[in-house]
Formats: sequence, structure tokens, C-alpha cells
Amino acid sequence: MPIKLNIPIPSLGLVVDRPAEFVDSRSVTAIRNMEFNRSIIRKRSGSVGVGASLAERVMKYFELQVGSQTRLVRVGRTKVQDLNKTTATWASVTSTPLTGASTDNVSVAFPLLSGEKIAVFTNGKDAIRKIALTANDAALGGSPPLARYAQAFGPYLVIAWIIDGGNTYYSRVQWCDTGDPETWSGGNAGSVDLLEDPEDITGLGVFGNFLTVHKTKSIYLGQLVSTSDVFRFDRKPTGVGAVAGATIANIPSGEQIFLASDGIHLFNGITAPLIDSPIQDELRETMTPSILKSAHGIFVEELDEYWCAVGVGNDTEPSTVYKYNWRTRQIYKDTHDQMTAMGLYINTNETTWDSSVGTWESQTGTWDGISNLSLNSVVMYGDLTGNSTSRSNGAADDGASAVEAVWETKDFTSNDFGGTDMDGLMRWKGLQLWALGTTVDVQYSTDCGETWSTATTLTLNSRYPTDSAPLHVWIDTVSTTLRLRFSNYNSGEKFTIKKYILKATPREAIR
Repeated sequence: MPIKLNIPIPSLGLVVDRPAEFVDSRSVTAIRNMEFNRSIIRKRSGSVGVGASLAERVMKYFELQVGSQTRLVRVGRTKVQDLNKTTATWASVTSTPLTGASTDNVSVAFPLLSGEKIAVFTNGKDAIRKIALTANDAALGGSPPLARYAQAFGPYLVIAWIIDGGNTYYSRVQWCDTGDPETWSGGNAGSVDLLEDPEDITGLGVFGNFLTVHKTKSIYLGQLVSTSDVFRFDRKPTGVGAVAGATIANIPSGEQIFLASDGIHLFNGITAPLIDSPIQDELRETMTPSILKSAHGIFVEELDEYWCAVGVGNDTEPSTVYKYNWRTRQIYKDTHDQMTAMGLYINTNETTWDSSVGTWESQTGTWDGISNLSLNSVVMYGDLTGNSTSRSNGAADDGASAVEAVWETKDFTSNDFGGTDMDGLMRWKGLQLWALGTTVDVQYSTDCGETWSTATTLTLNSRYPTDSAPLHVWIDTVSTTLRLRFSNYNSGEKFTIKKYILKATPREAIR
């Protein structure tokens, strides 16, 4: 009589820091393009095209919000465009072409100018630009020096990694006069060189009442003071800092999260330990050094997730996205081919029956949930060739490309069925599965994922099977381990799994 191993809501995240037979039965040993929602696993949502291509690498997205008005801007190597959200068309707002290379990342800040919020952006190669809710961009007044990073902090626009008079000041932080980002000399305008350690500045952020200045091996906290110094900086010997300024984000736990050269860290104001996740070894061992500074991150509030895009292995762009849920402390990963930028923008149009993407069965969220309502933040992706797409719950593909979703379990052994000998032979009979969607391929491996055999391709329905009538997958093989793979590489298809039951019978022990 087969023994049944019940695996409900198999969603404990990616675990790669130990052999696969020692992983929890609800965790995963390999994953690509899957997502969690209420502890259910499913093929992740796709994305839909937004307007015409920029026809060059997308470097940055940002949205200027002033009251109820918004303006979404995308910046390329030479072009600046804004989006008409009603017609989904991009229009040029470039005053003069930019001259940055693909490695000249764009930094954005939102200071006040004459009491009105504006956006300021810089790439370290061209004069700092400003843009308001209307009209084209323009050079920021006051002749500020060139800078690689920008951050609004209190009544100041702060810039860092300065090029001035033909000289480069890799450790310099500079700020404008109080309340005037177009005055850079006199008044309270000033600068300071952070020379306690020799590394270059790698990014700026805001942490509570402090400005954070990252270097690769330390983080400085800047505080406004009432003296003529204006700013006072204290070095925190964290041992790490952001390797790419665009990965710095704040999460609701009150911590600042960022990518360092050895993985993802959380800064609490004093120390910056690695996140408690079993993927850190994988990140440290596979990140591509040549494109590490192009990594970027965002915090997706509706999902409680920090997304960090980084190049790994043979990636030529930061196309692998690690997703960290700050509530569950679990992590998984996606791929977006040739992705160069991520951003968030406010959805000003509520999804209707006619405007929804995909079929009724393809919808993965709640019909009246926040992701379909106006004023919700939507994730936008940009790629190497200039295409812009936005995440959509009803989309099964990324534009014209199929989403390739893979979920691999642990290596099950006799121990999982109550046996005392992990090397005991098992006759694997098959599994019962509760899933919905279109189709799902079920494969198994008896040699720790080296080779795979196809068990079946299941055709799914729009509802889960009843408890008394699950889907059946037959295997019938004898080995000491069994690893399962659930996948779907097909365009226009999805699948969701809430539980499965693995069935096996113990055999004689290996002598």
C-alpha cells in the first residue's frame, strides 16, 4: 500500500544553500518566473507593450507627482520622452540629446524649485537636467557641476561623485543653497569630501531623518545641523555598501535594502547584515562583475516585495530579478530578457471588462483588487532595444515572448516518508495534484536533476479539482531520490498549484 506525503501550499521559497535532499518539502531548489500569492504558487503575470519603442537602450523610468497630476518619463542614452497615459503614446521632451554611454546610469531626485516639485536627473556626463509637469527638459540653472548621483533631502538638492573644472571628486558630496536647487555658490551651498575610507561613492538614499551615502565598504549618515556646516556626516563601519546606487530602496520594516558585492543587505542605521535567505551563496558566486553597476531595484508595495535586477552567469544585461518578500523573508527569481530598467508609475485608468488583458480564466488577481484600480502603482520594464512593457495580472506573455515558468522541488527520500535510512530505495508511484490554469508539464528526476523524464502534460481547468477528484500523475520508478518539476513554456498559458500528494512505497535498503 503506497504511503502518501501531503504537500500543502508548497511556497516556502528558493533554497540553494544545501543539498536538495535536506531541503524542506515545501521549498524549491530551482525556480524561474513563478510567483507567490496567499501562499499559492503560480506562473507569474506577464506584461503588455506600452507605446512605441524608444529605439535605444532604456536607462531609467521615473514619475513626477505633484498633487493629483503625474508625468511618467523614460530616459535613454540620448532621448527623453514622456507618456500620454490616455493614448499610451510617448512623445519627445528632449531639449538637447544626451551623450551618456550604456554604463552611465541615470540618477533621479525630486527637489522643490520656487515651491514647486520638479524632477532632476543626471548621468554624470551631461549637465544636470530638470523637468516639470509641462514642457521639455532643460539644463538645471546655477551651473552646478556634473554629478553621477542626485537626491533630494529636506530643502536641499544633494549631488555626489562630482566632476568640476576637469577634476573628478569620487568622494565628494555637494548641495545647493537652502530651498534653491539653482544656486550652487554662496548662502548655505557647500560640499564635503568623505575621505575616511578610499572607496568611491556608489549611491545616495534617504533613511528616516538621515541622508545615506554609500560606498562599497561603508555607509555614511548625513544629518542637517544648525551650524554653518549645514550637513554633518558620520561613517558607519558596516563593511559593505551598495555596489549600484539604483538598487537602494526603503522597505516598511524601517530598513534600507541594497545590493552589495556579496548579496542583498539590510541597513538598520548601525549595521548592514545580509538578508536571512539561502540564496546569498548563489548570488555571490554567480553575479556578473562586468555589469554589476547596472543592477537596479524597486519596492513593489502591493506584493510586499523588493525586486533586484542583476546580471548572473552569462547575462549581458541585469536580466535576472531576485524578489524578496520582507514579510515572509522568502525569495525567488524571475528572468526578463535584456531588461535594462524597472520603474513604478501611477495607473490613472481603472481596468474595465473591455480593457482587461487576456481571458477571464487568465486573470490571477481579484477582479476589484488594487492592481486593477486607478491610482495603483504599476511596474514598468524597459529593455536594450527601447521597448516598454507594464506588468498585467491578465497577461500570460511578456509582450510577444512566452513566459517560461519552472518550479523544481527538493529531492524526496525515504526519510520524508518516515524511513530511518535516507538511502533506502523507494518505488515512486506518482502524485495527486490540485491545480488550475491551461496546462502544466510534470517531469521527474532520479539523479538529483541531472536528467529528466516526462511523466505527463496535464490539461487544466479554470477551477481546482475537488478534494475527492484530484488530477493524477503516474510515475512508477524505483530509486533513492525523486525530484519533481512543474513547468510551462507556452505562450498564452498559465498554471497555479495549491497542493499535491506524493505517493511511494518503501523497498529494500541498499547494502
